[in-house]
Amino acid sequence: MRTIYAAARTSTSAPVTFPKAMRALAGIPVRVLLKMLDAYLAWAEVYRQRRALLALSDDMLKDIGINRSQADFEGSKPFWRN
Repeated sequence: MRTIYAAARTSTSAPVTFPKAMRALAGIPVRVLLKMLDAYLAWAEVYRQRRALLALSDDMLKDIGINRSQADFEGSKPFWRN
């Protein structure tokens, strides 16, 4: 069993111990938060790219092989849609 010494305790007091099951459960919120952060960052990138697409001129859009209506359609999508 892993032990942790609480910051408020002195070195002569008994260590705080956490059972293995409790330690395993502590990792779940961290994983959930990391997945939420990953989703947020992906959505922020999609939003940024769609705004940049809308800002391109017609000549620039022609260079990448799409027209204004295609760019408007893609740029008007909400960030959570693919």
